[in-house]
Amino acid sequence: MRSPPASGTSGRARVPNIPSTTIGRHVATNGSGSSVLTVNGEQVTVTAAETTPLIYVLRNDLGLKGVRTGCVIGECGSCTVIADGHSLRSCQISLGDAAGMDLVTPEGLGTPDAPHPVQEAFLSEQAGQCGYCINGMIMAVAAAVDAGTIAGEEDARKALEELICRCGTHTRIVKAALRAAGVETEDAGAHGSVERLPGAEADAQAGLPEIVDRYPRMEQWLRLTQEGYVEVDSPKVELGQGISGALRQIAATQLGLPMDLVTLAPTTTGRSVDLGHTAGSNSVEHGGIPLAYAAVAFRRALLERGAALLDAPASQVELTAAGVVRPGTDAAVSLAQLATGEPLTGAITAADVPDWTAAGLGAPLPRADLVRKLTGAGVYLHDLELPGMLHARALLPPSYDAQVATEPDLQQIATAVGARRILRDGRIFLVVAEREDVAIRGVNRLRDAVRWSYDGPDEPVDVLSLLRTLDGDDHQTRLDDGIGEAFAAGRTHKATYSKPYEAHAPMSPSASIGMADGDRLRIWTHSQSPYPLRAELAVLFERDEDAVVVVHVEGPGAYGMNGADDAAALAALAAFAVPGEPVRFQHSMDDEFGWDPYGSAMVADLEASLDENGRIVGYRHRSWTDTHYARPDGNGDRLLVQWLGERGPGRPRFGGHEGGWRNTVPLYDVGARDIVTRHVRGPLRTGSLRSLGSYMHVFEIESFMDELAELAGQDPVAFRLAHLDDERGRHVLEVAAQTAGWEPHVGPSGRGQGVAFARYKDVKGYAAQVVDVRVDPESGTFTVTRVVVVCDAGTVINPDGLRNQLEGATIQSLSRCLGESLTVTTRGVKERNLSDYPLIGFSGIPRLEVVLVDRPGYPPLGTGESATPPLAAAVANAIDDALGVRLRNLPLTAASLERRLLELSEAEMARVRL
Repeated sequence: MRSPPASGTSGRARVPNIPSTTIGRHVATNGSGSSVLTVNGEQVTVTAAETTPLIYVLRNDLGLKGVRTGCVIGECGSCTVIADGHSLRSCQISLGDAAGMDLVTPEGLGTPDAPHPVQEAFLSEQAGQCGYCINGMIMAVAAAVDAGTIAGEEDARKALEELICRCGTHTRIVKAALRAAGVETEDAGAHGSVERLPGAEADAQAGLPEIVDRYPRMEQWLRLTQEGYVEVDSPKVELGQGISGALRQIAATQLGLPMDLVTLAPTTTGRSVDLGHTAGSNSVEHGGIPLAYAAVAFRRALLERGAALLDAPASQVELTAAGVVRPGTDAAVSLAQLATGEPLTGAITAADVPDWTAAGLGAPLPRADLVRKLTGAGVYLHDLELPGMLHARALLPPSYDAQVATEPDLQQIATAVGARRILRDGRIFLVVAEREDVAIRGVNRLRDAVRWSYDGPDEPVDVLSLLRTLDGDDHQTRLDDGIGEAFAAGRTHKATYSKPYEAHAPMSPSASIGMADGDRLRIWTHSQSPYPLRAELAVLFERDEDAVVVVHVEGPGAYGMNGADDAAALAALAAFAVPGEPVRFQHSMDDEFGWDPYGSAMVADLEASLDENGRIVGYRHRSWTDTHYARPDGNGDRLLVQWLGERGPGRPRFGGHEGGWRNTVPLYDVGARDIVTRHVRGPLRTGSLRSLGSYMHVFEIESFMDELAELAGQDPVAFRLAHLDDERGRHVLEVAAQTAGWEPHVGPSGRGQGVAFARYKDVKGYAAQVVDVRVDPESGTFTVTRVVVVCDAGTVINPDGLRNQLEGATIQSLSRCLGESLTVTTRGVKERNLSDYPLIGFSGIPRLEVVLVDRPGYPPLGTGESATPPLAAAVANAIDDALGVRLRNLPLTAASLERRLLELSEAEMARVRL
């Protein structure tokens, strides 16, 4: 059940938007087991069982990959097509039922060269991040526009409410729908501005970046193709964050060439530089900055080669789109001519310093990749089809403790469903078949036949109490002298905060393609970690690393470590069973949820001491968490194939990691500090979820700052500024307050406005957010109506790309803080699909106002997660400002508000404004 969490209400029907009278009719079938479909204006004959879901026929038999495979239960809408003028989930109708319909897929609307007006509207608004869900949105909007049912913003939201966007691009999607319908409105969607501060020289970096020291040659980063393009070997993978465009923009500006002459090759082990994981908001800093140095060196090499060919001094030639030219003459050497002969090589030197004020930086260039994604092209890993490719699906245990009690005759089931092979490895069953729908039928037959035994009954787990009782590893982040004296001398205040386990909940289950040839293995994956995954697979399957090649192909947004690496290992397991044939493996959504490396539940106790002037003089922090890091690292113990197969003893313990204590140290001057984080081994498999432990720690710190401000008799913004020395931090906080129309107050004002601030990881982009909340005092429900986001990311590479990331991080964080939570039992989690796990809908989306603080001349800072951590605290602070009720446990819901009201003390009741 999905709800618009911002209003605290629930419920939405999951039915195709098509008249029920059309379902169930079987027409246009012939006697040979074939069905005739009308698709995109053409009649096609398909030989498949009439019960085959239409989505698999469209994608696998007809090659229409613009129909994205998602949840396949009719919840997400990624597979939406138009049938007889109505939008329809193609996963919810069979081939036989569809045979008499006039079907239109995204490919039938338009092409990359000639987009349909609705597709053009989405491109104009840059309404996509990973883009995986957007084709479904486009089809729903196209049907609504043709029906004339979008006359305003509420109509657009209603037309889209049945669909899910996980990246948080909702406001742009609504604006695109209105643009497509020809509705003019100034208020819909997000608004943004750029505050460009005077250029300044940042502190000069001493020597080359460490990554350039590791990869010191220009040819490790760039090459000149025979066609005259500069090809960048992508050092970071595209996850929907737009990094591919940002890297091209950085390279182009430092080369001094137009972006259309710079291309990007996918990250491939053995060819691309090894920068580990694409994670932690590091892509621009770890990938873009070294690339900029390499591009400056490459430009120098191009000029030197061109000058030699023109028989001119290098100081008298220039690099342009036409190649190397000698101004004032007709002398020129094209880029293609420069590519003849030996490849350009050479060292990157300390003199190859990037110009962070170069023309082209700060230009809001549209993302080139969205054109193909939004016009139905098969650009994702899930769409990749290799010659002779087989399909594999898995039956995994229903819980962590489940053991196989009875194994059926696997060959008999394979024969019955028409599968090529069914294999078992420990507690893993894999069905390999020539058709995807056959592999799925094989798994369904196995599910009915395999019997499991369990260690004990299925009982609820009190997660937060459990975390406190478990043994663990303590990490003392800070222990300052004078902590005891600080607490002995001042007024003290204590509070406890918590967050639940959360799921990644991607738009589609993870997938991968594997191909084994002797000892060699090739994997196509949407993993964030090509090189670490290669090392992990090599150990897991006892191969030399050089015998394993991992190729990155973009997938749906990941938001941390989801099941992509597990899918790669399962694809490899299937590939070794059928040597020489490529095998595509895909999780079910049930397994994606059930075996997810979840974001850990956390609990934190905070205590502070205030002096007589209301200044913080002592700060104590104790928190409990499971690990936030379980990515592949070459030990061979991180993936499901090792845990559930015959190779290992089960789920290992990973211990402490920086992600657990990330952002535990306040940026504020809080006097003497005593900060400890305990890492425990909780009941669930955990890993990285967007912003890791920062999400919880910023929530607790920024909520606590509001509580302390009231205790000190000060306004929340003024209190923060009084304790904040960082000028860039002060600036974003001041701009956010000014933009939001902040009115100073002490304690609950009844206005419903809250503020929060953070610098992700203490070294990334700065972000301040102000939230407006509207409360219904009768029902106790609350709605977030506006969010102001201000971000300082140093030099802004692409303002619209950065704004899109901040908008998405804000909306996704809003979804998390207002409704996302997993129910934990002794057998795992209850939520196993997008129907069970509440994600924010279009009706719950607030107005967004994004202000970018651009600092030309300063190195760019990572911002992919900057807007994620502060949002929850800003919402909690706004609720407290409106009602006088402090909510300290995520998610923030009408039910949690009701529970909190019942437990208030007399002193707390005196603050309540209901």
